[in-house]
Amino acid sequence: MADDRLDRLRAEMARSPFHAFLKPEATAVDAETGAVTVLLPFRLEFRRAYDVDDYHGGILAALIDLTAHAAVAVQSGDMAPTIDLRVDYLRPVPGVTLMAKGRVLRLGRSIARADVEVFAAEKLVAAGRGTFQVR
Repeated sequence: MADDRLDRLRAEMARSPFHAFLKPEATAVDAETGAVTVLLPFRLEFRRAYDVDDYHGGILAALIDLTAHAAVAVQSGDMAPTIDLRVDYLRPVPGVTLMAKGRVLRLGRSIARADVEVFAAEKLVAAGRGTFQVR
């Protein structure tokens, strides 16, 4: 069952032109909880400045948004547009592969909430919460 959900998640992520630019990699779905894990390999285009290898905050926000959405979509079985997104940047993020872990807090009939934690080199670097429209 988890393999089916992971395959569906990968297919959904491949549909977005923005995801084609970011190139996130869905690596795990917990069939019991619906938690998802998404990796984002570093690329030079993600830097906050030409002379700094830290991530731009917008890339982190996008990763949090797409991971939270993925968790909701896995639970609901459908696309879930973002209504609200909150991001807390906890420390500068070096140019390494990021790992985002998302989980649904609440899945209602019309609204869902999901939390995401982003790790770089096993350190928590950002956290976020999204609210999504469930169809």
